[in-house]
Amino acid sequence: MKILSATQIREADQYTIKHEPIKSIDLMERAAGKCFDWIYQRAPKLFPSHITEEKDWKFCVVSGVGNNGGDGLAIARMLDRNGYNVNVVIVHASDQPSDDFSKNFDKLGKLKSSTEQLKGKTTSWKPDPDSVLIDCIFGTGLSRKVEGIAADAIRAINAAGCPVVSIDLPSGMFCTDNGENDLTAIVKSTYLLSFQVPKLAFYLSENAPFIGELYLLDIGLHPQFLDAVKTDFHLVEHNYAKSIRRDRQTFSHKGDYGHVGVIAGSRGKYGAAALTCKAAMRAGAGKVSLHSGKLAEQIVLNYSPEVMVLAQADSDYPAMPTDISQYDALVVGPGMGLGDESAKLLEQILKKSKAPLILDADALQILADHKALCDALPENTILTPHPGEFKKLVGERATHFERMELQRVFSKKHKVIVLLKGAHSSLSLPNGEIFINSSGNAGMATAGAGDVLSGLIGALLGAGYPPSEAACLAMFVHGCAGDLALTDQSVESLIASDIIDKLGAAFKSLDCV
Repeated sequence: MKILSATQIREADQYTIKHEPIKSIDLMERAAGKCFDWIYQRAPKLFPSHITEEKDWKFCVVSGVGNNGGDGLAIARMLDRNGYNVNVVIVHASDQPSDDFSKNFDKLGKLKSSTEQLKGKTTSWKPDPDSVLIDCIFGTGLSRKVEGIAADAIRAINAAGCPVVSIDLPSGMFCTDNGENDLTAIVKSTYLLSFQVPKLAFYLSENAPFIGELYLLDIGLHPQFLDAVKTDFHLVEHNYAKSIRRDRQTFSHKGDYGHVGVIAGSRGKYGAAALTCKAAMRAGAGKVSLHSGKLAEQIVLNYSPEVMVLAQADSDYPAMPTDISQYDALVVGPGMGLGDESAKLLEQILKKSKAPLILDADALQILADHKALCDALPENTILTPHPGEFKKLVGERATHFERMELQRVFSKKHKVIVLLKGAHSSLSLPNGEIFINSSGNAGMATAGAGDVLSGLIGALLGAGYPPSEAACLAMFVHGCAGDLALTDQSVESLIASDIIDKLGAAFKSLDCV
């Protein structure tokens, strides 16, 4: 799914208005109707537990005077006509209301409940603590920090302790980069009902306190525009992952699914190698060979007897494969060690390997310590850093957005693929595109989860997937397996091997509509 900028969203609205065709006020009515339907269906669950009678339900719609405020007035009218107790609070942050706001204000007529106007430079307004607040002060058109009366209203919403349903965006938030924004003047939504397409801001860590539960409502923006519009940002969901996945042919054999070489594991870190290898097997690799230190055989084979282990006779660290050309994909780094031997090994691999590469864990630390090796990375090498490894590799930045921009620059400069792990992992390609993952959960913040991901990518590369597709599909399936693991585990108890155990179910879920 494409992630669009504020400008592109306005263009989508205008294209729909022109080519459907539909009047802008009617498109607003359609959007408000989708929000009302969502609120109507979930109303009993929106209110605090001590408010049990429908007659006691109170909605407070807090609207600005732009088009987002127009959405709010339309929602208020629909709630009122369906018998709900509705209070409308209009925040006059501007003395120039939009045409569609004015039309909806005229259509509001006489509500059973009151309409309150907040004007002037400041306000002492406070919401009723037993109400559900519907936040419609600002939408995607906001381009500067919120100040004055609107900032007061937003802070009052946040201080009230009420459930908050934000429409399209939490008021005060920018669509993309909020690094220079005033974070004290952004609504902290409990639920966020956004229209049609995701916004980049929803997937950045600095904005997490404001997002709440996110729902994308289809308001019928014109499909021709959405198909044609170009963007560098994409959200990876079920349907896209399903479109990448390849069927296996009846008469295929293990040679068709690749020989994956894994160079990993050293004294005290053989578990990383074991997890990587087993994940590669579970993800469909035809064959997996591990090059590791001297204790690997007895440790790894006990965990995954399907793996072929080539252990060093007298060293705790892996060595260069005798015939590196036999591999269809190479996973390098999990637990391999950080000494001079390991650095020399990585340098040899970068020079000699013709197979697609995945570099993880210790291999990334070696790159950070020997940055000249970055210039030797083969094109489309896949790097899988977590934020700490990424910081060492490219430097610190204040916000998630800035880190993502650095990620994109690094991919373009070195012509590599970077999968930056974490909540909503991001995948950057050499052409500047970024794919953001929609699957996964906080329980996956556990040792070894990255090793599982590396093995998963290796299996897909070995089976012949192009590097960008292998990384993207693996990213989604890995998160999906983590989500499925929560059926048996909690976010506290989930461990890396639980993710491996659910890889089969995760792949099978892609068969579902």
